[in-house]
Amino acid sequence: MPALQPGIAALKEETQGSLAGADEIIMAKKLKPSGNPNIVKLWPTTMLAKRFAHYQKVNPALLELFYQHQNREQRGAQKSYASKDDLLSQYPLHKELNELAEFISQGIVEVAREANADLWRGDEKVSVNITGLWFQISNDHAFHEMHVHGNCSWSGVYYVRSADCSTSLQSNPGKQPNGVTRFYGPHVEHMAGGFGDYGNLYLHDNHWDSFPEDGKLCIFPSHIKHMPFPYSGEEDRVIVSFHAQVFNSSGTQSYNYGFNN
Repeated sequence: MPALQPGIAALKEETQGSLAGADEIIMAKKLKPSGNPNIVKLWPTTMLAKRFAHYQKVNPALLELFYQHQNREQRGAQKSYASKDDLLSQYPLHKELNELAEFISQGIVEVAREANADLWRGDEKVSVNITGLWFQISNDHAFHEMHVHGNCSWSGVYYVRSADCSTSLQSNPGKQPNGVTRFYGPHVEHMAGGFGDYGNLYLHDNHWDSFPEDGKLCIFPSHIKHMPFPYSGEEDRVIVSFHAQVFNSSGTQSYNYGFNN
């Protein structure tokens, strides 16, 4: 996986089948000790990037399924296509799709446990409900505007075929990244019309790019603004997108609010 950009740090655990041999729990704006006891740095954003150990077996079966689905359901001659978000209901017995869903669920628990490390009990048992999962086939400069995902706590993208997507910042010099997923920090909203000088230069470090790789899974908090850059290539860019909710051991999503006596 390409080196993380300035302002992004990573906690890594050696795990079979992950990117470059390591999971990456990405801590955007990680709380780095400043050496100054008067300084407090707050509120990192936790994301996950890892590779599916079985992607070389699973991805060809997914591609076959997705193109069959597109050929059956698509109306018109557009090269790009997005399915409905009920794939798990449409294909409940598809072996490779279920294997991917299990890998995604495990990844959501992994990143949610890291993000909630100070709030969950160490032995907390949680369950994941994937509330929507769909595939997208894109080409001819297809893209989405910046957006977020609603009614869920975690969302993500799994790259089935990265094709001709940019692999690093250097792969398309002088041009915008091809098919890259860009995530924006919450302070990006302060850039438009906001005051800027050398004192708030840190506001310019406001995004992180996920460079597509076959078998790569990227999970992020659903409230994070993101967008895929336009893609064009010899082969289609094919991804799976999803969003999910997480339940605690008693089967509820709720956080218990109350007063301290």
